[in-house]
Amino acid sequence: MRAEATAALLICALMACSAPSSKPASSAAPAARPAATASQSAVVTQPTVAVTQPAKTDCAKASARDFDGDGHDDIAIGYGGPVGRVHVLTADKVITIPTPPGNRAAAFGQSVTMAKVNDDDCVDVIVGAPGATVAGKTGAGAVYILYGGAAAPPKRLVSLRPEEDANFGESVTAHGDLIAIGAPNEQPGGAVYLAKKGSVSRRITQETSGVPGTSEPDDHFGEHLALGPLARGGVGLMVGAPSENQDGPGRQDRDGLDEPFGAVTVLHDVTAANLTGVRLPPPNDKDGKPCRSFGENLAYVPHAGPAVLSADCGLLQFYDLGLNQTRAVAASAPSWAGALVASADGQVAALWNDDNDPTLLFLSPKDPAKDRRISGDYLRYAIRGGITFSGTRLVVGLDRPADLAIIDPATQRAELVKAATGTLSVDSIAG
Repeated sequence: MRAEATAALLICALMACSAPSSKPASSAAPAARPAATASQSAVVTQPTVAVTQPAKTDCAKASARDFDGDGHDDIAIGYGGPVGRVHVLTADKVITIPTPPGNRAAAFGQSVTMAKVNDDDCVDVIVGAPGATVAGKTGAGAVYILYGGAAAPPKRLVSLRPEEDANFGESVTAHGDLIAIGAPNEQPGGAVYLAKKGSVSRRITQETSGVPGTSEPDDHFGEHLALGPLARGGVGLMVGAPSENQDGPGRQDRDGLDEPFGAVTVLHDVTAANLTGVRLPPPNDKDGKPCRSFGENLAYVPHAGPAVLSADCGLLQFYDLGLNQTRAVAASAPSWAGALVASADGQVAALWNDDNDPTLLFLSPKDPAKDRRISGDYLRYAIRGGITFSGTRLVVGLDRPADLAIIDPATQRAELVKAATGTLSVDSIAG
């Protein structure tokens, strides 16, 4: 296929031009609407698109999530494989980001997010390389800021105290120019670092004053993160520690303990000099026991509050800005893993990775009448945790037969896009 035809197909995938709708995505059908099936949703597989290098760009006309300043929102894709890689999918091309020196096997791209770190209007891509060697310490981890519009060379962020196998950068999230970075294997129980304007400024653990809990081996505090304003003002930080034991106060000895149930810690204002926080109570399964791996899936819903998905129980819980639970949504069945994401206008998508019945739910934190369910065979290949919104469309990372499924909620149409060749496999996405 000629390059111009390929570009046109990609534009359709991003802009949904082949599936126009008179209704905005927020005007969802009631929950009683029949679920879409693979046969009901027209699926078009796009061929591999040409790649290009980052180029100096004027960001004056950039859209809200625009890396290259062309006026269209973009999608960042992190790939695994023998060499980690990051691509930025734009309206008419794929920009491939050169892997920084020394990161050939450092899991570069295992985590990605987007934020406006500097003062121009292009969005910047933040990339985790949790396997990077820092100060001679293997697996200490690093994070790279890739400046939109090629405004400056990539900037490397590292831990304030690099430690072997700490995996700094395994998780990244952002609110404005504030970036939170997880180092879940930093001893003894994991840590979260904050970066502002591209500089690491703060380390937070369960030993930090005002933070609930106690750091214990293998808690994995910081494995999952979310940021957003809460009722008390400032920026709230939600931290998942999916391997935390909840068996009483004090420091627990892991020998002889039951399997961990996990924990979600919420700090009311992570920018405050003196931190305060609470633990969200975990839900119970059908046998009355706390759900396992609580904190493995988190999202901040703008203007609403936190959302927490407990895939093992098949339960999604919504909280308001004051951290009061407002709603719980149950899946048809638990699954081995799940994914959760919120859009800028307050929509929520939850994906249960059940091989027998993969379920994608579009949900309203407050109005069940706006819920809907989408199905499709392509969802069987969704990667763990790999969903994001790009404007009003949902993007799902796939491990085959394509890299991405771009879904228009209004039409339930999915377009499959292949953006890389060779042995690369999608690890993470952000939009």
